[in-house]
Amino acid sequence: MERGVIASPGIINRLPKGFQMERSLSIDELRYYILYWNKVVIPGNNLVYIGLPEEEQLIKSGAVERPSVGFTGRFEGDQVTNAILSCQSVVAQELVKDKTTDWVIHQLGGECQFPYGFNQRRNIIRVDLASSLPVPTGDVDIYELLEFKEKRKDELYSLHAHLDDLYEQVLSSADQDLASKRAISDLAKSIADLDYVTNEHFDKTGKFDLSAELNLSGKDISVGAASGALIDFFATGMTLPIATIAGALISTIKVQSKATNTFQPASKNSKLAFLANAKREVLV
Repeated sequence: MERGVIASPGIINRLPKGFQMERSLSIDELRYYILYWNKVVIPGNNLVYIGLPEEEQLIKSGAVERPSVGFTGRFEGDQVTNAILSCQSVVAQELVKDKTTDWVIHQLGGECQFPYGFNQRRNIIRVDLASSLPVPTGDVDIYELLEFKEKRKDELYSLHAHLDDLYEQVLSSADQDLASKRAISDLAKSIADLDYVTNEHFDKTGKFDLSAELNLSGKDISVGAASGALIDFFATGMTLPIATIAGALISTIKVQSKATNTFQPASKNSKLAFLANAKREVLV
């Protein structure tokens, strides 16, 4: 199955009156999306269009799709803000129905933000991979990156497969026993393999954190609470080192439970949303 990501074109903050465009996606962040997903969809709209670096080339190469959400009628004040903030969710609402591709909604930063009508407050399990995913810096030519992606598709597929295994094991056993799970060592090996081939091919790479918000149903909570397994876990979570890669950077996995706003159209999926942050360090 192919992997698809629906991303926001940038970081947009709601203000008491209107919105603030903090920034658009960086070239490095675009390289991250393109490398780790088969399909990259970044919606735009006909009210306020947020462009991307190298946008024309990215679309021409097939690396990125930019569907446009069309709004009709007159928009003022918060109506404009709500429309702009809803574009990612509007497109994602339809794409997550497609079972031929594993679609995820993805944002930058520490917390997901979803507009009214698309958000749902619920308990989740959050898995954070810190300093884990190698990404070539933005000065790498897009066609070179796509060629590398094709040549190393086995390593990239392995990473996604081991991430899926880890998510499933977290959902089925969110407790300290996770430390002994084979999924941890398998994931560490796949990250190390990908890190090796990436640094072997590219002169400069950086690191990205990756966080996944996983569905935790009421049934999961009641079963875990009855056994006592999830009570302590909900209170403390856990952090484990999974590999030491690329010299000084330590890769860790952190698992915790929390209540947060999630993407309601994905409420029946195991993966509700993804987040990422780029590390400032550049490895040469």
